[in-house]
Order: sequence, then C-alpha cells, then structure tokens
Amino acid sequence: MLYESVRPGSEKARIWQICDELFAQRGVIPSGREVADIYVSEGGNEGTGFTQYSHWKKALAEQQDAGAGKVAEPVEPGSVDFRALNVTADGALVLPADIRRAMALDKDGRVTVQVRDGELMVISPMAAVRRLQKKARELVPGNSLVSDELVADRRAEALRE
Repeated sequence: MLYESVRPGSEKARIWQICDELFAQRGVIPSGREVADIYVSEGGNEGTGFTQYSHWKKALAEQQDAGAGKVAEPVEPGSVDFRALNVTADGALVLPADIRRAMALDKDGRVTVQVRDGELMVISPMAAVRRLQKKARELVPGNSLVSDELVADRRAEALRE
C-alpha cells in the first residue's frame, strides 16, 4: 500500500489511501475524478485531491517499474506480444514498463497516436525516427551517400553554366 509510505494522518495519506483501496478492489487504476469526488465528499479540497492523485499514480508507476526490475532503455524499438490492458473511466491507458521499453519511449512519455478503422496506433518519437531512417535507406541505391550525389550534381551543373 502506497499510502503507508507517507505521513500518517495527512491529507496526502488519506487521498493515497483512497487510491490504494480503489486499485486493490478493482485491479485497475481509478480515475482522478472518482478519487477527487470521494475526497470532496469527506470535506477535502478538489484540487488537492487531483494533485495527490497524480502523485500517487506516479509513485505507483515507479513502484511497478522497480518491481519489474529496471532494464536499460533499448536504442532500437522492440516487440511485445498482444495482451489485454484496461482503459480507465477517464480514458487513461497505462502502459507497463516492458511495453514502454519496447517502444523506446522517452522519460517525457510523449507519443503520437492515430485511430484507423477503430484500431489505436501509438508510436514513440524514437520508433518514428527509426521508421523514417529505414524508408530513407531504401530510397538510396547501394551504399552510396546522398551527399556525394548532391555534390556531383552541383559540380555538373556548375560546369554546364
């Protein structure tokens, strides 16, 4: 339980306790709205509820990463087989550490998404760069350098003038 790691009796501890209890009951991360509503019904401040909820979510992710055994981020994107994940009521999708590693996802967590025919596609910046590099290599004949070809073209053009 994460709430046991904070000062007992504090507002933070109560909010984290709400989060822990909902997570334990359902097995999925509760929504921030749900946590804040419970906290407000107990006389707490909505903003504090949302703030502490986000801190709790971050602590949970760090705990799960530590439990999974931190592995160095790969330079190249990898693969993970299909698996079921849950989307929370507020639309959040939590990606487990092994999936984030396979995506070569940066610490900032930024991704690009697209929905095509009901299928959600998520790509990390590193994976997008690698995909573009691969396409560019396919356009270049052999092991030639595009820069060498450009220089040769410019020289030929200068001679013609």
